[in-house]
Amino acid sequence: MLRARTTIVVTIMLIASLILAACVPAAAPGASTTQSQPAAGEKVTLVMWHNHPEWKSRVQAILDVFEKENPTIHIDLQEIPGPDYTVKRNTAMTAGEGPDLIAFSPGSELRAARDAGYIVDLTDLIKIDALNSSAKDAAKIDDKVYALPILGLYTVALYYHKDIFEKYKLTPPTNWDELKAVSEKLKANGVAPMMVPAQDGVIPFFLYMLVASTILKADGFEKVRQGKIKLTDPELLPAAQFLHDFYPYFAEGALGTKYVEGKALFAHGRAAMMEGGSADFAGFTEVNPDVKLGVVPFPGPAGVGAPSTVTGMEAPFAINKQTKHLDQAVVFLQWMLTKTPGQMVADHITLPTIEGVTPSDNPAMQEMIRASKSNDVRVWYEFPETGAIGDVIRDHGQELFTDAITPQKFAQLLQDSIKPSTK
Repeated sequence: MLRARTTIVVTIMLIASLILAACVPAAAPGASTTQSQPAAGEKVTLVMWHNHPEWKSRVQAILDVFEKENPTIHIDLQEIPGPDYTVKRNTAMTAGEGPDLIAFSPGSELRAARDAGYIVDLTDLIKIDALNSSAKDAAKIDDKVYALPILGLYTVALYYHKDIFEKYKLTPPTNWDELKAVSEKLKANGVAPMMVPAQDGVIPFFLYMLVASTILKADGFEKVRQGKIKLTDPELLPAAQFLHDFYPYFAEGALGTKYVEGKALFAHGRAAMMEGGSADFAGFTEVNPDVKLGVVPFPGPAGVGAPSTVTGMEAPFAINKQTKHLDQAVVFLQWMLTKTPGQMVADHITLPTIEGVTPSDNPAMQEMIRASKSNDVRVWYEFPETGAIGDVIRDHGQELFTDAITPQKFAQLLQDSIKPSTK
């Protein structure tokens, strides 16, 4: 899923990078920075940085297929834990020491890297016809291609343990009343209803995003971005109230549990439900290969809105302008847009970005796709207007859960972070 992205830290570091970059003569736009060509038949190594250690064996399997078809190119995959990735990447790029292939979050992060002159303009180098429309949008800045979402997209919904639900004869909830009734029954039987690791704010952020999206739907979210609807409006206040009121159903120790730890605990059945992304499924099965999970859209208030999912892109990969092997990097990225790697992503990692590819034998991912058909909203942090909300929830979510602030105050803090579009 999402990964932890701290917008303020990222923005500060990338602004600093822009200033430093301005002091160094930049290459001409789109110009190759290849410093030397390998001799015929010589093997070239491309270093690739990514932030999903739990995916390493699955991504490596794709790279092994690529290398079998392209024996003169080796991809050195270096997986860096999410909390460390952004700082390490930005430091390396500023120093001119980054890897050949590097992932940036779509939107403001990718734009800042483009503005700093760190990444190659791929518009005339790679054909992106194979990508679906959302992935094409994520690949572009100002209608030019700078990075490719080759490792899929993620949809976030509500996971539940099928065996736990079967044991207590429960039906997956479709609205808040049913969710509360299910949670009450689980709690009465000594089962933690919901895994919500809250220490780093990642899951509470997605939880709020899902709950608010059940009320807003996609068109309402657009109005939030435009400033036409506020998170403090009477119809939106129930989202903040829900986050507060549902805290008693969180698994014990939620406030001191980190995102990664919480995912592992959930995989082992330490709670019956957890909101999570399609990209989390691979991690769940790595921890517990026998886990049996179902997926439904997150419930909304009865009679209002609709059960919801939210969807975003896994970080697209760009090519570092300092690479010595531009041609080989282009070959790799173009290959990743073909059906073979697309199918491997769909079957073993997360939802694909390649047109015409669907999970071949993964019931949970097929359920995730069906869940997204009802009411799917783009993840909020990919937009400059709402990108800072995650930081507010990280900084103030625990205050909401411990009654240090009211839901009304919490909603006001969220609203204050929004920068409405002037367009």
